[in-house]
Amino acid sequence: MFYEDVRLERELNFVRKIGRLSEHDMHVHDALEVSILLKNDAKYRLIGRDYHGKPGDVFVFRPFEPHYNLVQDTEKPVHWIMLLFSPSIVRSIPEGGKLLRPFYTAASRFSPLIPAHSPYAIAIHDAARQAVLEEENRLPGWQAKQFQAFIDIVVHLYRYYLELDRDAHIDRSTDEGVLRVIEYVLSHFSEDIAIDRLVAMAQMRKTMFYTKFKEMTSLSPNEFISRLRLQSAVYLLDYSDKSVTDIAFECGFHSLSYFNKQFKQFKGLSPREHRNRMKLAGPPGT
Repeated sequence: MFYEDVRLERELNFVRKIGRLSEHDMHVHDALEVSILLKNDAKYRLIGRDYHGKPGDVFVFRPFEPHYNLVQDTEKPVHWIMLLFSPSIVRSIPEGGKLLRPFYTAASRFSPLIPAHSPYAIAIHDAARQAVLEEENRLPGWQAKQFQAFIDIVVHLYRYYLELDRDAHIDRSTDEGVLRVIEYVLSHFSEDIAIDRLVAMAQMRKTMFYTKFKEMTSLSPNEFISRLRLQSAVYLLDYSDKSVTDIAFECGFHSLSYFNKQFKQFKGLSPREHRNRMKLAGPPGT
């Protein structure tokens, strides 16, 4: 079994998908993912468990969580909308860090499946379809409308999992400290962040903090901060005319040479090479 590391070129991606495979290797996204099943049954596989998906179902995948979806019947291809987004996008949403709690709560605490009969799944389907139509039609203001649909989706996800917690009387006190830290980092990743301050914020011993943080994110705190900065830098390189130096400092890097080194490790090419390649490829959808 091998995991493919799929990285985003945009902070927010709504894509109509059709799947016909009955066998496939697991993959892992350097992103957050929501799968909105539209037509025909699918098998969703995570580590240690399979789920039978039906049209109307919604599946939520934690970052760095290996998974795939396959057809149940090879004669009936699966149709779904895949929402992929960078966690750094919530910096522009009031209290956006809170909305990502479902993606960073320990996997053993909830099922990734939101069943079709749930009013939350119905609302998420409506918003996802609208987001895709906005991008396909590209009427004036379509990106703003799509972003509104995205906010609707993450709000519905957050409310759904809050309701699950209340109904199950789940005590998340052991996770609260790390979740507070994640919310803070999502909103302040471009600033100077002292790890000792994060440890104090979590109200844990340092060793326990590092262990719990890695359980939730699959990264160390420093790796998590660096990843958010790099994802933000990719977006600015693609969608702004700011200089590489300005982008490096805006995203929280204090050295251009260090930024170049980290970016090349992340993307396999320098920031300038990445920007030139994207210019040659043209805007998305062209």
